[in-house]
Amino acid sequence: MKLNLITFFTSVLVLAFTLPTISQTSNETPEESGLGAWLVSVMGGDEDSSFVDYIDDSCGIKLDLVAVEGGSFEMGCTGEQDNCGIDEQPAHEVIVDDFYMSRYEVTNEQFCAFLNSVDLEANALKNGKQLIALDQKFSQIHFVNGQFVPEAGMGNYPVVEVSWFGAVAFCKWAGGRLPTEAEWEYAARGGVKSEGYLYSGGNGLDEVAWHYDNSQRDLSSGFYENHGTMPVGLKKPNELGIYDMTGNVFEWCSDRYNRDYYGYSPTHNPTGPESGYSRVLRGGSWGDEPKACRVSYRVSVGEYTNYFMYGFRFVKDRK
Repeated sequence: MKLNLITFFTSVLVLAFTLPTISQTSNETPEESGLGAWLVSVMGGDEDSSFVDYIDDSCGIKLDLVAVEGGSFEMGCTGEQDNCGIDEQPAHEVIVDDFYMSRYEVTNEQFCAFLNSVDLEANALKNGKQLIALDQKFSQIHFVNGQFVPEAGMGNYPVVEVSWFGAVAFCKWAGGRLPTEAEWEYAARGGVKSEGYLYSGGNGLDEVAWHYDNSQRDLSSGFYENHGTMPVGLKKPNELGIYDMTGNVFEWCSDRYNRDYYGYSPTHNPTGPESGYSRVLRGGSWGDEPKACRVSYRVSVGEYTNYFMYGFRFVKDRK
């Protein structure tokens, strides 16, 4: 044992003398590289090198996943959230475990890959449930020559007109699931890195979101004075590096909706009420006013609903 300790501290001294050379050839500080990093690796520390962002391509498409470290937060109508609805109250403590969340909203191109890999009818029906509406004026996916394809130039736009069932089916196919409402809000607020913003990533809406006042584009179908979705990832990300959690499209969550749920929600990993006829959507969209883009704002619609402002995001349990 004495010999092992002597060998260990001898190694530390050797590395300490070589550290200036290391730091001169790197942009990292001594705390980020060399002796500090080595000591963390051999002695143990708070960093968990196994829980990091990564690209998941197990289903044949690439999903850029952000490692969201779990923790405790105040969910609902907290101090910075103005003009709250009754369903955002009371603010209450929630604890969520670690999970992965897609850095971007699921795109038309990704959803087409899913549609083309499963047994579907031409109108995207599966077991009597329509996964996505293809015949609506604002649909961005079409069935052409036996294949589901994105509208020209819109492969990197968030998928819309997708039902809750379609979102769930995609996530299952890709090896994951929809976020719970609590996970969604926790990630939107920035998780353990939260700065307490009104919107996801900042207090200036134009910096972080596509909403009604800045979403005018030439490629839309004329609705809302040529407003519409925008390619994912163009605005400023939030504290975790996640894009478009505010604006662009409302995002389906796994939970059923109940206006009064916050009054009796469990603290640890809440999954929503056990019964109900509608599901939760979060985040606001390209067609919404600022109020709907706040991180605590809640919307509920029927799970069969297809709409041109509704999309979703992918979540995976920690490996």
